[in-house]
Parts: sequence; structure tokens; C-alpha cells
Amino acid sequence: MSGITLVSANPSLESSLVELYGKSSAVRRVWSDQWRDPVETTMDVCAADPELLVIGSDMTSEAVRTLIPAVDRRFPGTTIVALVQTRDTDYAMDLLRLGARDVLDESTAAEEFRAEIDRVLEVAKIRRERTSHSDTALRRRVITVLSPKGGTGKTTLATNLGVGLARRMPNQVLLLDLDTQFGDCAPSLGLQPEHSLIQAMASPSHERSALKVFVTQHRSGLAVLAPPEDLAAADDIDADRLKPTIAALTEEYPFVVIDTAGGIDSACLAAMELSTDLLLVSTTDVPAIRALRRQLDALDQVGFVSQRRSFVLNRSNAKVGLSVADVEAAVGLETSFQIPSTRIIPVSTNEGVPVIEKEGGNVARKLEDIVDYYAPRQDDSSRTFLRALRKER
Repeated sequence: MSGITLVSANPSLESSLVELYGKSSAVRRVWSDQWRDPVETTMDVCAADPELLVIGSDMTSEAVRTLIPAVDRRFPGTTIVALVQTRDTDYAMDLLRLGARDVLDESTAAEEFRAEIDRVLEVAKIRRERTSHSDTALRRRVITVLSPKGGTGKTTLATNLGVGLARRMPNQVLLLDLDTQFGDCAPSLGLQPEHSLIQAMASPSHERSALKVFVTQHRSGLAVLAPPEDLAAADDIDADRLKPTIAALTEEYPFVVIDTAGGIDSACLAAMELSTDLLLVSTTDVPAIRALRRQLDALDQVGFVSQRRSFVLNRSNAKVGLSVADVEAAVGLETSFQIPSTRIIPVSTNEGVPVIEKEGGNVARKLEDIVDYYAPRQDDSSRTFLRALRKER
């Protein structure tokens, strides 16, 4: 079992689930009414792919009705059970129609509760096997690339990751540039977009397929959505208008890579709320390391704790008196990937040709390792399924 997530302010419910399933499954309770919207937080937690989501009766009926179809649509491998204090047939039927697998009385005796949950888990196991297709590369990922300081190589990493993913899955990957004032993903890829994020946000219905007309295609098969060239227009980008656009794009593209500005602005917060992964970047200089540590503390404080975190140490071979172990201790994360310093990177940026497109080389191989992490190389059966996925679209 991959885990049970409980959404409730009631710790006794968590204790009951731990007593019943703690030896066979990780049980995690989340509740955040004092610092973030419970629906948004639960959607973040579901990115960790729990097998079972149990919604407590203390969540409002409006929130439950919003959460169930959202989880059912975006995380088909997660099965939902809703708990109620008073059995209401009409309400229960409503939740079942929205996507819940079962609606249980929260006061049900432990033995009966266990029997009901076991029955649901049997169904969940079958459902999970059908939706996983044993192909981790095809699970939807929203990867936000973060660095509190400029000049750490964040955009280089985002563009190379996007191109690397697109070469394996053409037309299934989007690179979204959310450095709304000075984003340079497009020029780094040798592109001159005709449309921008502003036009996509202005789309009245945020219809998934309609948004695709605003992207620019790279030769690798990567779709790129760039910020506006006009700095004044960038002021029109706010989180409330941005979030539904990002949400629609993440449903259209199985993989979305998001480049961000330095620091944590409203666009970055909107992206992180919809992210499954955070890719954190730093160089080996003390200011960058300290800034990243402060950024991580801020993410913990505001509740961005459910996304998978990976740490990329750029220019890792720079001889500046700090070892990799020193950096890891200061940041509080182990390095997932190390990119050595090389003149190839600025040259490739000036040429508009990502390093990962160039033949061979140590840096290209290091970047391919990051692509492998997010999208392991597919066998023939995976490619067959991917072709079927494209045909369905």
C-alpha cells in the first residue's frame, strides 16, 4: 500500500487509522485551516500519490464537493472515502456521483469501519493497477524550478530539462516562463514567440485546447509559453488570474516545467500550489546558499511541504573553499544532482541551442540524469501506450 492521507482536524481519527493500518501503510493527517485553504493543501498532498484519501466530516460540504472531483480528475490512482457525522442519503449520493468511492459514518465501530475500508482498498488496488500502466514516465508532473537569487543557472536548468523531456515525449511537455518581467527561456531556445502568457490568461474559458494556440513550438517538440515583452503588461499578471490558466495547462500537458523569477513572488506561489515537484538550484557561493536556506524555511512556514524536493548544485566543481558536504549542511538538503562549471553553458545560451541537444559531453550527461529522474527511459510497451495517449487527445 502506498499510503493513506487523512484530511481532518481530529487527531483521534489519525490514531484509529494508524492502529488499523500503521503496520502496512504510511498514514498521514493534514489540516491547515489556519494557514492555507484545506482544499489547496490536500491537492498538494495528493501529488505524493496516496492510495487512499479519507476526508473527515469536519471539512465543509462545499469544500468536500470541490475537492472530490478535483482529486478524482487529476489523481486517478487515488481512491476517495468521505466521512460524515450524520447519514444523509441525498448528500452521500451526491458525493458518490462526484467521484467518492464510499461515504462512511465517522462513528462506525472499529471492526465494521475496518471491513468497509478493506473493501474500498480492494477496489482501489484494481483501479490503481489500471491507471498506473506500470509507466512512471507518463504520470503527470508539474516541476517548478526555484532559486532565490539570479545567476544560479535556473533558466538553463529549466530549458534543458524541458527539451530533454520533450525529446522523449514530443508535444507532451510545456515550458512555462513565469519570470514575468525578465524571463528569457524563449531566447535561450532560439525562439521568437508571437504570443505570450497575457493572451493565454485572457482566454475567457481557459479551455485546455484553446490555450495551445498561444504556445511556441521548439524543434524538440517542446511547447513554450513566454511572458510578455512589454514590462508594463507584466503588471497585469496576478495570481488569481494566473492559477486557472496554469491548472488548465497542467491538464493538457502531462509534463509542465515552470521557470520562475528570483525570490518568491505571487506567480511563483501560484505555480507551487499546483506543483508536484520543486527543483531547487544554488551555486557554491555563500550568498546563494544562505538565500536558498531562507527560501526553504519560508516554504515550510507557509505549508509547501508535500511537493517532492530535489536540490541541484550548479558549478559544483568551483574551488571556493566549500565542499559539497558543507553546502548540504548549510542548505539542509542532500544534493540530488551536481552540474560542473563549464563555458559550454553560456556559449549554448548565446547560440540558443541547449547543452542537452549537443552531442555527448559531461554536462549534457549530467542534465540527462535529471531528465531520467523525472521520466525514466521507456520500453517498447510504454511507447505503445504513449502513442495511444496521443491518439486519444
